[in-house]
Amino acid sequence: MSGAALRSSAETPRRLDIDGLRGLAVFAILAFHAAPSLAPGGFVGVDVFFVISGYLITGIIESERRCGVFSFSRFYLRRARRILPAYIVVTGLVAATAYFFLMPRELKAFGRTLAASATFLTNHAFARGGGYFEPTADQAPLLHLWSLAVEEQFYLIWPLALVGLSIAALRRYRGAAILLLLGASLAGAQLMLATGQSLTAFYLAPFRAWEFLVGAVLALRIAPPVQGRKIGNLAASVGLLLLAFSVWGLSRATTFPGLAAVPACLGAGLLIWSGSSDASRPAAWLSSRPMVKLGTISYSLYLWHWPLLVFGRIYLGRPLQPLEGVAIALASLPLAWITWRFVEQPWRRVRRPKLAHLALAAGSLAAVFALGRVATSTHGAPGRLPSSVRAAAEFEEKDVNPQREVCMEGASDERTTPSACRPAGPVDVIVWGDSHADALFPGVALWAAHRGYSTQQSTMGGCPPLVGVRALLVPDREHADCAPFNASVLRDIEDARSLKLIVLIARWPLYEDLEPRYDINSPRVVIEDPTGRRGAPMPLDHALDRTLTAIARTGTPARVVIMGPVPELTFNPPLCIAQHRLLRRDERRCWSADAELPLSRTRIAEAKVARALAAHPGVATVNPSRTLCASDRCTVVMKGRLLYFDDDHLSASGARQLAPAWLDAALQR
Repeated sequence: MSGAALRSSAETPRRLDIDGLRGLAVFAILAFHAAPSLAPGGFVGVDVFFVISGYLITGIIESERRCGVFSFSRFYLRRARRILPAYIVVTGLVAATAYFFLMPRELKAFGRTLAASATFLTNHAFARGGGYFEPTADQAPLLHLWSLAVEEQFYLIWPLALVGLSIAALRRYRGAAILLLLGASLAGAQLMLATGQSLTAFYLAPFRAWEFLVGAVLALRIAPPVQGRKIGNLAASVGLLLLAFSVWGLSRATTFPGLAAVPACLGAGLLIWSGSSDASRPAAWLSSRPMVKLGTISYSLYLWHWPLLVFGRIYLGRPLQPLEGVAIALASLPLAWITWRFVEQPWRRVRRPKLAHLALAAGSLAAVFALGRVATSTHGAPGRLPSSVRAAAEFEEKDVNPQREVCMEGASDERTTPSACRPAGPVDVIVWGDSHADALFPGVALWAAHRGYSTQQSTMGGCPPLVGVRALLVPDREHADCAPFNASVLRDIEDARSLKLIVLIARWPLYEDLEPRYDINSPRVVIEDPTGRRGAPMPLDHALDRTLTAIARTGTPARVVIMGPVPELTFNPPLCIAQHRLLRRDERRCWSADAELPLSRTRIAEAKVARALAAHPGVATVNPSRTLCASDRCTVVMKGRLLYFDDDHLSASGARQLAPAWLDAALQR
């Protein structure tokens, strides 16, 4: 979100159409965040703000430069006065809410982004990503500040570059140089996407700079002014159509930004260009009172809406329904107006900030940074919570496979099964799969130990036990690089002549990319045939058939069992219980889950597994959903123990309680 794009300059004539364009952009963003089905591509509102920002700020710099009054110190003081007051107030209040509301693991992650927000490096914090089980970006109350960080980083360089390009010796080349920079930035973004570096392209300023430069091209009149009302109205109409296409034609699955952001930026540019002359006007409704009012408070509205939606999801312990999201987004309107009226406006009237004002802003940012560091260094300050709340919150870190770090995370580093995860002597049982196999391993190991069998854990996060396939993350098509690991497991199977059992376990619905995708924290993965047409998904049953055939060709005497999908819940049970205890609500609401959504994905994956087994009658399977889900509910607690440590992984105690019986049932068939 662009700070400059969200307010008119006192130094330049106010254009109501740009205020309205702000309103349109923030409306698209709110709709996308509150109820994605209303505006599946509404995230392009941020790109529109970048274009507006480039136009406004470049226009201010150029106007002052021509008049001989431009000053770098005054430029940055003015930006601080306009950006920081609302930014600090909202960030501080969000931090206070997080302290009382978030569980330790979430508060620790929040602390990292809070400290980054104080130095306007939030975009870099999110570009780095997190660990496999870390809270994802959609759970981060300060995620939206990445765009303000991008903007401030751009304006650390752009004023100097623009002034430098405007000296007499270079001025004749200025337009060409700016267009070259624009093209290089866009090409760089597209290159990052093509090489699977989507987070870099999305969050980092060099690959977003071209969007600001679209506005700069208009402000510097590198593009000739519009000539005539007809051309202006045509440009405005095309611009609106391009924005409409972006808002309703794009989605989370779109490879973005890069070329996919061009229609939105071009549309915003056309709307700004069409209104730059008295000879033409943009669409009249952009200058209407409601749109202008919305645009006026859009900066504060942007700051408020996302934290409210995140805290709403945390409070309810599940994804928001569309009406709930819309209600929360509407609730951010009065908060935005109050912040605009009593925080933004008073500071905008301070024409010459005193030393005390600057000290207050700097001290506030320092305090925000310190709070973030404290939250991180104390590991989320667990001591602030009652012991019963802490016990539930820590469950997802304590009741897990004790070999997870060594075996699953170690496999990601070594691309083979670590030696510590192999038995000292001959191996009897191999557990092969992704993080779901890691979660179920304690139960399989218990079953094997009762029979005197040795076990090998061959698991790698995000890698299904499938050979001859390529696993790709959507939408950036980043290669999960599972092939070397899976090939090594297949060699282990071939070499283990005393092997008795191979257990294939995975989050099977994930690799079929099944609808509905109700888990906002889950990645999207597709599997492809590396020898086939790029971009053509490979059905799960075909991939399983290929894998079972490859296992049979090793000549192994072992039986093969495929563990069907564990139902994916709509909430995280330990966090749900911790939150209910914190708020003194009845935690029994967290002891079971509505079965409709979990089973809608599970049943399809089970059918795919069954279809693959038709050609392999000696392979056994068992479906955990038959035990965990009955009628319209899926159980979360059994014999007083939580069965899940998050929304889709079984806890170690749950695995030990359930997996032995599942294996017995499969092998008796």
